[in-house]
Amino acid sequence: MIRRLLFFLGIVLLVPVLASAGSETPWEKKLPFKKATIQYALSGIEKGSETLYIRDYGRETAKYRKATMTMMGMTNASETIEFMDADWLYEFDMVEKTGTKSVNPQKYMIEEFNKLTKEEKEQVIKNSEEMATGPMMGALNAKVEKNAKKILGYDCDKMTMMGSTIYTMHDAGIALLTESNMMGMQIKIEATSIDKGAPPKEYFKHPEGITPVMDPEADAMARSMAKQTMDMLKDPEALKNPQTNQPPQQSPNQPQLSPEEQQQMEKAMEALKGIFGN
Repeated sequence: MIRRLLFFLGIVLLVPVLASAGSETPWEKKLPFKKATIQYALSGIEKGSETLYIRDYGRETAKYRKATMTMMGMTNASETIEFMDADWLYEFDMVEKTGTKSVNPQKYMIEEFNKLTKEEKEQVIKNSEEMATGPMMGALNAKVEKNAKKILGYDCDKMTMMGSTIYTMHDAGIALLTESNMMGMQIKIEATSIDKGAPPKEYFKHPEGITPVMDPEADAMARSMAKQTMDMLKDPEALKNPQTNQPPQQSPNQPQLSPEEQQQMEKAMEALKGIFGN
């Protein structure tokens, strides 16, 4: 169930990217600035801060995150660093002193898109445009609204789905505001400032003393999701038979995810990172 749910989540996240692509390859779009530092404040169940450093129009990023989470009277602190370039995604847990390395999931999506014929690429973009107002988005209670709000001087597109609202820079994919309320857990990640000066080089250096190891599960998930997504979106009949492409339904009385399923969900969500840009 989790894999299928994430497959449809991946498609929904892809909709605004492809729908705005026109005739160009969607991942060739550049950010409105070459370099930047974006500061975020975390509130809700997690409290803390996040800083996103950007170079080369978003082709290279570094994200530093410090937060504390309180649940059932227990408070846990976390500190992570993520690096992303055109080929690799690195994640470091500075509390556990561990690190993982996997192929940038976006690379697999680009590979699958570039395998398509010209006609198939046009069909993928056409299907994504139709999907934005189609039955699948309705079944997920998802909606995309272009230029819905201005944040820190930038026009932002709004996506609402599955208890979450995300505002991203128009045609850029950088989230400036995320608000989520799932199973009573409220999370808010809000950009508080954008500095378009060059970020210091040291923020792109990997932490000393930690050797990242390959994460084959995240890699396999990203590769599989990229192929499944393109296979569906290139099918001219995909949206003509919405019953065969409905997301898994969850009844109100269905029990919450088991610890094992939650762990699978977390791994799968990690694999999603990078597929759709920042």
